[in-house]
Amino acid sequence: MRLVVDNSTGGDAQLAANVADGLRACGFAVDLREPDRESMFDTAVHLVSTGIVLRVDERPPPAELGEISEVVRAALMRHPSLRRRTRAVPLALGASGQVLTWIDVFD
Repeated sequence: MRLVVDNSTGGDAQLAANVADGLRACGFAVDLREPDRESMFDTAVHLVSTGIVLRVDERPPPAELGEISEVVRAALMRHPSLRRRTRAVPLALGASGQVLTWIDVFD
């Protein structure tokens, strides 16, 4: 299964890198999508960051979903910002935006 850690809005580069590294360590093929340089300085867009989004091409089996969730929770718990630790990270199906599940530290 191929995963995309989408940080194209520039929401949280540190969390995106930690999640991508953790998923790679578990054996997943991972692409890390960085924000465009132009959008980072365009004040007309992205005023409120949505954080990161995990994207998959197909619905993961329960065992893989469990692994993905553990990696995301571990990365959230290590985040230096207490406020950002409580964020939920969506697992979306492709670029459609259909959220399969939300992953947070409270599950």
